Amino acid sequence: MFYTRLHFVRPRHPLARLAALVLGVLAVGVALMLGAIVLALLLAGGALWLVWRKVRDGLTGAPAPRAAPTPGVIDGEFEVLSQPRAPQRPN
Repeated sequence: MFYTRLHFVRPRHPLARLAALVLGVLAVGVALMLGAIVLALLLAGGALWLVWRKVRDGLTGAPAPRAAPTPGVIDGEFEVLSQPRAPQRPN
């Protein structure tokens, strides 16, 4: 079995350390900027989707009307019990 561990050697020269620091800060800055761009695109896409939905629904925001329910009909599931059942014991 081979065990590997990331091992970063800090440079000894002061200018090399400064360059490594600048590159690290730049990498973090680029990652933050990319995240901000992705967030802005998602927000803009969500806003456009909401506007499109409002335009599609006729600017009222009301859903399409449903058919009126038939009077005297209750929608649901049920079970008719003629008499109460006694609990069954396992054999």
